[in-house]
Amino acid sequence: MALLGLRLCFLLFGFTVALAQAQTQETQRHYVVDIQILDPERQGEYIPTLLKMILNASKAPNETIDFIYSDRRFSQARWFAEVERNNINSVIWTVTTKEREALLRPIRVPIFKGLLGHRIFVIRKEDQPLFSDITNIKDLSTLRAGQGIHWPDTDIMEANGLPVILGAGAENLYKMLKVKRFDYFPRGILELMPEDKHLKANEVVPEEDILLSYPSAMYFFVNKRNTELAERLEKGWEIIYKNGEFDRFFFSHPRVVEALAELKKHKRRIIRLENPYLPAETPLERTEYWLDVTKY
Repeated sequence: MALLGLRLCFLLFGFTVALAQAQTQETQRHYVVDIQILDPERQGEYIPTLLKMILNASKAPNETIDFIYSDRRFSQARWFAEVERNNINSVIWTVTTKEREALLRPIRVPIFKGLLGHRIFVIRKEDQPLFSDITNIKDLSTLRAGQGIHWPDTDIMEANGLPVILGAGAENLYKMLKVKRFDYFPRGILELMPEDKHLKANEVVPEEDILLSYPSAMYFFVNKRNTELAERLEKGWEIIYKNGEFDRFFFSHPRVVEALAELKKHKRRIIRLENPYLPAETPLERTEYWLDVTKY
């Protein structure tokens, strides 16, 4: 009788352990997000790293976050169409406009604290004297800018009366600048360091006297129907802002360090443009979201 009771105890114990293991397995969740990066080796870069920080901050216990990388290189227009059509866990990132916010749901926290709206000109070195006496938009309108087809910045410059010559992509525009198709190529201060090879290959340099400035924000975007993913991103952003994790990441990242160092090299005059394409919902009142470049 005692032996039977012992066997029953062992059976019950085994059943309890198996049940607990099954429940643990059931509670584990594998959360997968599609992102627009083509090469998994680039996952250590700024935006994929930040996105994982945000998702990790809002994840549930026993949950793991994984990315699925793109198997092809799409244009931004194609990415928007893909995410708009498919209500899956896809995240893309781009500069916001009224048109883009009508298509997808924006997560309204600027990924780069608005730095992409502050632009340094890339010029031919011998042309620096052309820019040294420019103090306003009217002066600048006597010169031609190079810009990409379908870039939001192109529309902003044209809306402010600045002549623009269009080209297909940044690499091609650097070549066009070298052969004098236009006079200057405005680049976000965060774009200069990654594009250093293009500056050297085309024998062009950052201009020293002017900073073109307008309100602009790069956001994460998701499908409008994917409320769960949108709320997770909003919650994660709030957490890493409140605990200081984002600022520590932002101000220590090599791209930001290099950009702010470039700003400090020269005391540039700021020429401000209007951005008529900026949505009214842009949180300009949240001063912690935007970097004050006048301090640099």
